Amino acid sequence: MRELSQFFETVEVFTTEVSSEPLPRNVKVSHIPWKANSPLSNVVTVLKLLYPALIRNRTSVLFTHMTDVHAAILAPLTWLLKMRHILWYAHAKNSKYLIWSSFFVSKIVSSTPGSCNLGINKRKVLYINQGIDLKNFPYLARSPEKLHKVLYYGRLDPSKNIHIFPDLVFELNRSSDSYSIDVFGRPANLESEKYFLDVVSSRKGKSQKASITFHDPITRALIPDTAKRYDIFLNLFSGSLDKTLIETTFMGMPVITWNREYCSQFGTWSNSSVSETVDFIIKEFEFINSLTKIELNKEINRRLDLAIKNHSFEGWINRLVWVFKEGETP
Repeated sequence: MRELSQFFETVEVFTTEVSSEPLPRNVKVSHIPWKANSPLSNVVTVLKLLYPALIRNRTSVLFTHMTDVHAAILAPLTWLLKMRHILWYAHAKNSKYLIWSSFFVSKIVSSTPGSCNLGINKRKVLYINQGIDLKNFPYLARSPEKLHKVLYYGRLDPSKNIHIFPDLVFELNRSSDSYSIDVFGRPANLESEKYFLDVVSSRKGKSQKASITFHDPITRALIPDTAKRYDIFLNLFSGSLDKTLIETTFMGMPVITWNREYCSQFGTWSNSSVSETVDFIIKEFEFINSLTKIELNKEINRRLDLAIKNHSFEGWINRLVWVFKEGETP
């Protein structure tokens, strides 16, 4: 919000979160007292708080960020008021609230097609890529003789395919014992907890060649210092463009993945077609370790340039403001 405020005379924020962080003078924040399991009460509260603001600012733009429920409540009203209403939505699954809102909002903005694949009202959907602050993920040059220390950080749920890691590192270490994978994260819910326990249990039956270690999550501030200790970032998410793939590309880490949205933008190391198989990932590891340092750094820098061009926070803000001001993406 701090960055957006520089483009507008006034910004009025309604949020269920509370923060003591200082904000620019042209930003006013109001708290929405959201109650769990009280849908009718919440609808009344949102309308009671926001209706006067919408009437006062009907020539302005309403931006609902990752709040499809609030958007669903307000979208018919903004439509009646002929007020521009932009909804940011980035989820692999389309919620019923998104579908309802899509009939009323002016635009739906998302990062990539994998993060909002709405089947109806497609003409309203715009993609402006990820918006990641480079300052939080500084570049670090790497020159190890071999790229064998592998890092993963993020959620530990079935969509991340963590269960493949033990078999993968076992296969990589058939001819040597040099590869290791360190996993930082925790399950997000009970389903993911059961999945994670199954992964840990299955790993116990494998030999030392399946060198994989699980750790608690890393705080966002400590990710760059942790990443310094590793050679490669591994991510086997099959969904939309995972932001961790961009973060590690900013930090100059070679990324090995079968994530199709990442590979479509940045390519694969072996120039092979993407395949969600262990064989494909092994080929990527073998190819990257066959490169000279000059070849490796050239490709890392090419990917870094692409990431900065398409996924920097500054660029994301500029594209979002362009949409606010009744344009398409630049």
